[in-house]
Amino acid sequence: MKFELKKNLTKHELGDLARLVENQESDIALADLSFDARLEQLLEELICKQVKKNTIINLAAMGFVTTTTNLIITGPTGAGKTYLSCALEIEACKKTYKVFYIRMPDLMRNFEDRRAAKMLYELFEQRSGNNSTIFVGQFPVSEWHDRLGGGTQADSIMDRIVPNAYEIPSSEANLRKIYDSKKLANLKAEIEK
Repeated sequence: MKFELKKNLTKHELGDLARLVENQESDIALADLSFDARLEQLLEELICKQVKKNTIINLAAMGFVTTTTNLIITGPTGAGKTYLSCALEIEACKKTYKVFYIRMPDLMRNFEDRRAAKMLYELFEQRSGNNSTIFVGQFPVSEWHDRLGGGTQADSIMDRIVPNAYEIPSSEANLRKIYDSKKLANLKAEIEK
């Protein structure tokens, strides 16, 4: 990899990507792969490096739904959290499970502030042990209690979510930047023709 490219990737918080590209370049077994195949492998490594293959297979087979296990996907902006959540939801629809997607701001829009925690508790109480829920957010679970206002209401909400949840770590890399930079490169190539 060219030094300037590596420096720019690191500057834009894509150090993991730079390291993976260097590993690919030094791997003779990958020399015959197309650009798309190499990019796909890079993205798989960035997203799935912390998640075991059996876990991915179980998620795709909707194992978490049949066991009414919650999923918690956390990580920084652009790490692929919503993408993964939506991919799982689409797969659930294909398997004829009912899916309801809502962003927290939209859910909370109709609640008065003083009643929001109680309403969340009621919602999660109804779902607990009966339905799987996918929680997606930037904040680590360790911060949720305080963000829910602390106290016994937050304890109750957390008790309905976390003990029966599988946490899926996401990449620290901003996959949106990677994807958008590829789209931009393709657009520039089209314009310059």
